[in-house]
Amino acid sequence: MTRIKSFKYLALTLFIMFFAALGSPVPSFAQSAGGAFKGIGNNNDPIQIEADKLEIIDNENTALLTGNVSVVQGTTLMQATRIKVYYERANEKGKTKSGIRQIEASGKVAVRSGENEVSADQATINMISETVLMTGNVIVSQTGNVLSACKVTVDLKTNVSNVTPCNSSSGNSSNGRVKILLTPKSGN
Repeated sequence: MTRIKSFKYLALTLFIMFFAALGSPVPSFAQSAGGAFKGIGNNNDPIQIEADKLEIIDNENTALLTGNVSVVQGTTLMQATRIKVYYERANEKGKTKSGIRQIEASGKVAVRSGENEVSADQATINMISETVLMTGNVIVSQTGNVLSACKVTVDLKTNVSNVTPCNSSSGNSSNGRVKILLTPKSGN
C-alpha cells in the first residue's frame, strides 16, 4: 500500500511541480536553455509520462524511470534514457513547493518547447536552489540560433546562465571555446 500511495504522490505532484519551477521563459539567446522548459507547468494541461520501467524506492524517497522516458505537457516534450527523482514525504514537505528536491536525467536528455530546444548527456535540476546543470555535449537552439558547450548552468531565479566550453584535451573540436551560430533574421 505504501508503494501505491508513493506512486500516486509521485504521479500527481512530481512532474507538475518540478516543471512549474522551470516555467519561466529566459529572455536572451544565451539563456534560452530555460526557454525549452517554458510550456511545462504553466498550464493545466495533463502530463503524460511514459517509460519502460518505474521503480519507487520508498525508503530512500526516490523514483527511477528508465528506458525511453518521455514526459509531455502541452507542447513541451522531455526525453531521456533515465530520470531519477528525489522527493520529500508529505510530512517533510516544506523545502520546495512541489516536495521534489532534485531530478537527475541522463542518456540523451532532450527538452523541446516550440522553437526552443536543449540537449545534453546529463541534466540535474535542483529544486531547492532552483538551478539546472546540463553537462556533456550541450546544444541549445532557438529559432535557428545554436550554442554548443560542455556545460551550461542556469539559475532559474535570476535567469542567469553560465556556459563552459569543452577543453581542447577532451577530443572535442571546440578548441576550448564556446561556439555560437547566429542566424540573421532569425528573430533573436
